[in-house]
Amino acid sequence: MGIFERFLGGGHHRGGGGHHGRKGYQDSGHGYGYGGPPPRDSGIACPNCRAINGPQARFCQACGASTVPAACTQCGTAMQPGAKFCGQCGKAAGQ
Repeated sequence: MGIFERFLGGGHHRGGGGHHGRKGYQDSGHGYGYGGPPPRDSGIACPNCRAINGPQARFCQACGASTVPAACTQCGTAMQPGAKFCGQCGKAAGQ
């Protein structure tokens, strides 16, 4: 079998042992690198660079940005990263 037939899926031999024919391929996390997607409770994503940090991290280990949401100085509501105004009272961020 030629290389084009292999890529186009024709004539898998050796028991269907082509790349997509292996048992467990669908559950292997393929597309997420070797270890699969990170577990949901493994930590928090940095709002600046999206690096995964420990669940109690206050600053990103990759870029140093704060992982704790800023609070509005007027009403104390947690503000989303990059927000220019408070979603609760409308006060400008950083004032």
